[in-house]
Amino acid sequence: MSSIRLPLPPRFATDCMMGLLFHLDRAYTLTVYGSEVEISGPQPKLALEEVLEKKAAQVLEERVRKGVRVDLRLSGNDKKYRDKIWRALSLSQDASPIEMIRTLASDPLKDYGRVRLPSVLKPEYYEFNRIPGYAGSENLRLARDEYPINVVAMSLAGYLLSKVGTARLDKNQRVSVVVTPVITARGLAVDPEYRYNVYVDPIGRLVDDLLRRKGWLDGLFPETALALLLACTMGGAQFKLYAVKEAGGQEPATIFSAMQMDLRPLYERIKELQLTDERYRQKIVTIAKSSLDVNAQSLEKTLATRFALLLYEVLSRARPPEEFVSVVNREYLSLSLFRGGAMLDEDMRIVESAVRVGKKIWSSLMQAEAR
Repeated sequence: MSSIRLPLPPRFATDCMMGLLFHLDRAYTLTVYGSEVEISGPQPKLALEEVLEKKAAQVLEERVRKGVRVDLRLSGNDKKYRDKIWRALSLSQDASPIEMIRTLASDPLKDYGRVRLPSVLKPEYYEFNRIPGYAGSENLRLARDEYPINVVAMSLAGYLLSKVGTARLDKNQRVSVVVTPVITARGLAVDPEYRYNVYVDPIGRLVDDLLRRKGWLDGLFPETALALLLACTMGGAQFKLYAVKEAGGQEPATIFSAMQMDLRPLYERIKELQLTDERYRQKIVTIAKSSLDVNAQSLEKTLATRFALLLYEVLSRARPPEEFVSVVNREYLSLSLFRGGAMLDEDMRIVESAVRVGKKIWSSLMQAEAR
């Protein structure tokens, strides 16, 4: 058993770097010590080469083949830092990020010099510096620090690997969705099975689902609907989700929103109520997507958001399951009797999906009581 240590950049860049390192082979453990991460296992340098070449580069190439853009959106200042990284790696200035990753994989521990972080790896600093009292603060100083080029390049690889898709905030605004792992304790080794069970495998399922839609996630709000959608897509996952407004022109990258999600309790309850069957899973997905969709019509979105919130609270054990069953059936009768032919197909689809889920919940409860 041998080990190597890598210095960690600040905050968001570290999260992105860990998004790459979590994909290391199961034979290796990760331990975070303050400003360093240790990789332990049979041949840690080889493992680092393989995670860059056989994981990051190949996964990103597959996304390109599926029609998803894999690029780095850069501001004017960012391009200076990117160019310095590319020169250090002996790359032409028009080389792609995937080529950068492959070149880095040939010698990931080489001392290539130091460089500032491009804004895509420090969006939190630009966010904070717009708040009164932060100008000239420690955050601004750290934003100007330089870091080893190999670490910055790994963080860029992790950013691209962790950027699972794009979501609309409204009809005219979109953000990149970056999903990174959660480090629960410092100084303790991260169990390889934990890495794969709660992050690597679930992220793979999410990416596979989004690739069928060119990387588009239906939306990010309300969070209750997002949690339902992700639990049905990913299973029992734990992660940080960032909505990043990427750089462009002279504008640096900024974080629009950040949330930490642990879907394991939610997914366990979904399994308990036998809602993982594809018929019911798709009904929940239908409700969640309509709630998240910024283009959904008013009644459809209102109904979907109401049902998604109720279902989330039931699955979180904040409300009794009977309440969801009662509400959706009452809503179905009300809409059917009083709106009749005025009901749009989309509205009825949401109500019928909720009724089906309610029936399954009731059936599962009755089976549990009979045992």
